[in-house]
Amino acid sequence: MTDRVALITGAARGQGRAHAVRLSAERADVILVDIAGPLPPSAPYDSATPEDLAETAALVRPTAGGR
Repeated sequence: MTDRVALITGAARGQGRAHAVRLSAERADVILVDIAGPLPPSAPYDSATPEDLAETAALVRPTAGGR
C-alpha cells in the first residue's frame, strides 16, 4: 500500500479504527474522518468523541510515520 492514500470515514472507533490501523500498518497514508459529535435522537448508539478520533490518530502515527 506504499504511495496509496486511504480516506476512512467513521475512523474514531470500531471498524473505521480497525481499518485505519491495518491500512497504516500496510504503509498506506490515511486520512481519518468522523463526525465525533452529537447524533440525531434516532441513532441507537452513542456518538464517537473527538478524544476517540485522537486515539485512532495516535494508534496510526507510529506505524505510518505520522502520516
